[in-house]
Amino acid sequence: MSIELTQIIKSLLLPPGGLILLGLLGLVLMSRRLGKLLVFLSLLGFYTLSTPFLSGLLISGLETYPALSTREARRSGAQAIVVLGGGRYLDAPEYGGDSIRSLHLERLRYAAWLAQRTGLPIIPSGGVVITEGAPEAWLARDILKNEFNVKIAAVEDVSRNTRENAQLTKMVLDRLGINRILLVTHAWHMPRAMEAMIKAGVNAQPAPTSFQYKDDDKKHFLDWLPDASAFLVSYWAIHEYVGRLWYRVTEK
Repeated sequence: MSIELTQIIKSLLLPPGGLILLGLLGLVLMSRRLGKLLVFLSLLGFYTLSTPFLSGLLISGLETYPALSTREARRSGAQAIVVLGGGRYLDAPEYGGDSIRSLHLERLRYAAWLAQRTGLPIIPSGGVVITEGAPEAWLARDILKNEFNVKIAAVEDVSRNTRENAQLTKMVLDRLGINRILLVTHAWHMPRAMEAMIKAGVNAQPAPTSFQYKDDDKKHFLDWLPDASAFLVSYWAIHEYVGRLWYRVTEK
């Protein structure tokens, strides 16, 4: 299946696309009881996925790898830090061209933080998914060198998804003679990333960043009020659950 077709299917099935289609189908069938039920389920889905309570519940099942301490990073035996791409900011007018999305920057910042404390070089991973332009790894390399002043060991600039991140990074590591890495990505993305790395034969120490779930045992009525940021967290969580299932179903 092509990357373009995968992106279309993902947009139509994952929220909000899937909920919108469900609601539209309900409107078409509004004269029937089924139509009213579908509209209700669509609205219910929008509401529940927008609550911090449900988004926290969903994301907590993914953030299973704990934060890595500086001491653990230094004693990990890693020879490099691999940071996975997180999307491009296309035609950024303030930068005069493509840059990186905020998600990607969060990963780069933590990778640089680790590099400054361990002395390890960084390997950015990420190519061009759909649109033309510079690979994500090139953009990440320039930011890491020019803005964070850290050393780059190599770039993996061909991969289009997490599975390819792992497979193609393995080739780069073998070429460089690197046997163990620190793997940087978002905490909620780490389970799928680690599964892909293990499958590809990469010896990786998880170094997750940007944790969303806070287990403080403090429940508040505000947790049941709709919030746009909570809906985004729900999207990330559902995207990961579906992605992990898809990788297992299509595993060769």
